[in-house]
Amino acid sequence: MSESYESEKGKNSANFESDRVNISLVKYFWQANPFTSSKTDTVPKFLRKIDVLKNFSENELRILANSMHFRKFSEKEVVFRQNDVGIGFYFIYSGRVDVIIEGQKSEDQEAAENLGTYLLSLNRFAYFGELALLQENSLRNATVIAREPTELLGIFKPDIEELIQTNPNVVAKLLQSISLIVSQRLTSMTREIRELKYRISELEKINQ
Repeated sequence: MSESYESEKGKNSANFESDRVNISLVKYFWQANPFTSSKTDTVPKFLRKIDVLKNFSENELRILANSMHFRKFSEKEVVFRQNDVGIGFYFIYSGRVDVIIEGQKSEDQEAAENLGTYLLSLNRFAYFGELALLQENSLRNATVIAREPTELLGIFKPDIEELIQTNPNVVAKLLQSISLIVSQRLTSMTREIRELKYRISELEKINQ
């Protein structure tokens, strides 16, 4: 199995600043400016259907599209591995990916390819890796593998830095939207943990 792009970046940038990415290396792996490629659906129209971008105007989506990169992944190809340093935020343009926690016994060997425990699959219009744009030196908490031939759009930290110079409002809106999604997920997780603790407490009372 091939290494992930993000792990390759780590190997090739031992002396590279941790909060920077060699944009030429990104373009080696990814096609720049996918907005110009011929597709039945344009990238802005695709982005319009992403919930985290629902409050963006048509012009803002166009600006964002022009800063994105495109890449095709073959079946079972690794997008990134658990504990890679996160550098990009990804959108599934087509196909499907599996999210896997490594270091545990697999419950779905075919999907997880013996790497660990299969968590879930993400399909077209889903997104992942957003914490990389919010946190410095954030480590991926799971491995992501293409379950089938998959096309991804990605936006990387250097793209964000360039956008800050030209369209700071678009960057602010993107990061605000991501922060809101992360906050909602944390709230949901906290609620689930509380419910689980309550159930455990009730079971302990029954068994006393």
